[in-house]
Amino acid sequence: MLPHGRTMFIALAIGLIAVVMATLRRLPPVVASHFDAAGVPNGWSSRPAYALLLVGIGVVLPLGIAVLIGALTRRGPARLNIPAREYWTRPEHGREAVRRVRAYVWWLGCIMAAAALLIHALVVAAHAHQPPRLSTSGVLLVLGAVLLGVAGWAAGWYRLLRRP
Repeated sequence: MLPHGRTMFIALAIGLIAVVMATLRRLPPVVASHFDAAGVPNGWSSRPAYALLLVGIGVVLPLGIAVLIGALTRRGPARLNIPAREYWTRPEHGREAVRRVRAYVWWLGCIMAAAALLIHALVVAAHAHQPPRLSTSGVLLVLGAVLLGVAGWAAGWYRLLRRP
């Protein structure tokens, strides 16, 4: 499962871009892109700015994190703050630590891409009403899913990098 994170991220990133491009015309030229706690719009963006924001959060930011991790681990795990650091920074374990960290960070990218996709679905659904109204239950569901995903990712991080 660990090595498939990059493949899953690429699929989600392509899916996000494809869905945004396919549904962007359904949105008005000025998109309600920020909503208050009651689901009432209180911030707007142009369609291109909205699309760039989603792609930035769901694709560019995770890619940036992966590139940063790659750069930080180019000479081994010494620059990382990881569980069981004293074990993983030993010369005989360093290569495996770098492999694990580089592979696992893609799963965080998957969470980010999926979150952007779900948020876009909520925004498109909000614009199906006039005036636009964001679903509170939808937001809570997405927020819960993202929080569970990040919590699961963090737990997996500690499990993956515990001392064997």
